[in-house]
Amino acid sequence: MDDAAVAVASANCRCSRTVYVGNIAFNATEEEARGACELIGPVLSMRLATDAATGKRKGYAFVEYADDATAQSACRNLQGHLLRGRPLRVGLADSDRARRRKAEHEPVGLEDAIHAASLVSGRPPAPCITRLLATASRHHLRETMATFESMGAEACKALKEQVPGLAEAMEQVQHLLDMAAADDAAEEARRKKRAASAAEESDDQRAKLRKVEDGGKAAARPILPCF
Repeated sequence: MDDAAVAVASANCRCSRTVYVGNIAFNATEEEARGACELIGPVLSMRLATDAATGKRKGYAFVEYADDATAQSACRNLQGHLLRGRPLRVGLADSDRARRRKAEHEPVGLEDAIHAASLVSGRPPAPCITRLLATASRHHLRETMATFESMGAEACKALKEQVPGLAEAMEQVQHLLDMAAADDAAEEARRKKRAASAAEESDDQRAKLRKVEDGGKAAARPILPCF
């Protein structure tokens, strides 16, 4: 791979904005834990892990920052930071990718399958096809489409003409994949909006801090007597 390709890959890389923060003292409050994390930058969200049965904390949390650079800074600068006498352990959680992987392998659901069926041109797919596709995951649908298209345009056209309902079923699959892509794009837009809002808030906080510091310096400046 040449340098240009590496540069493009690096630019397109979506590093995690969420970090794992472990070894949190059980007597530390959520405000204290958040305060430690906010030493690095604005925190978009924080989830303290708890036991589902007892509600007791497990001693770790997932913290989402506004961007990759802030999350990476947290990994460098919060690692070993003492909170209630215990050194924090910090690393990239990569939860965004984990959620995407989970969505890739979950069933698309009957509601989406029915909506995709309503978008099919011509005769609607058979209800049994819609129920079957509702149980399929995005990953399965992509594999199905890729396998079908790998046979070539002429073979695909012939099969659609010879097998009743195949053309409608494959169109329904494509609509489901298009819907999934639209959902991903919308989620990415929401994430960018949250990040922009947090960055703007951070800029406001820094401006206020500079104003306070400048005011303090002015007040501390000695007044020289006039002769």
